[in-house]
Amino acid sequence: MELQRRLLGGYQLLQTLVGIRLRNVRDPESVRHLTWLSDVTAAMELISRRMTADGPVDFVAYLEEVAAFWTRACEGRPVRLDIRGQTARLPDTHLLPLAIITHELISNACRHGFPGDRRGSIAVAFSRATDGLSLVVRDSGIGSESLEPGEGLALVRGLVEHLGGTMSIETAPEAGVGVRLRLPLDGAQTH
Repeated sequence: MELQRRLLGGYQLLQTLVGIRLRNVRDPESVRHLTWLSDVTAAMELISRRMTADGPVDFVAYLEEVAAFWTRACEGRPVRLDIRGQTARLPDTHLLPLAIITHELISNACRHGFPGDRRGSIAVAFSRATDGLSLVVRDSGIGSESLEPGEGLALVRGLVEHLGGTMSIETAPEAGVGVRLRLPLDGAQTH
């Protein structure tokens, strides 16, 4: 239990350090990278809290915490976040990568799909079947105008491949972006 407490404290300290650094950085590229680091650390801390608790990890409950995190991050903006899912026990090999994937996709939607005061919603759907699991993150934002294949989507694609899964992206101008993942539960590769 002491090791778990220290691990979670380390994530919180890292977020604090990044936040302190962000206050003094003016270069937009550095701000972008440090913000990303803060977001990934938050994802890791949220799922680690669930992983260090007794019993199986409820990934849908984690998604609800992520929704609360991004609702606070989007405070003052007319963006709604909805979570739908089935409680499912996942292999430990999937928890941290899936947490980072989800956080990254929601982050992309929040930051790029709704410029200015544009209204919209982000829907996250998670389900498990006998052959694997499905995660869909869809927004009602500006669509393909905001979709630039960059580091975020490359990271998501790399983690999906690491888990032996597939990813598809659907988008059109003014029609939002939808990212659909299918992950086998026994296909995680080890690197």
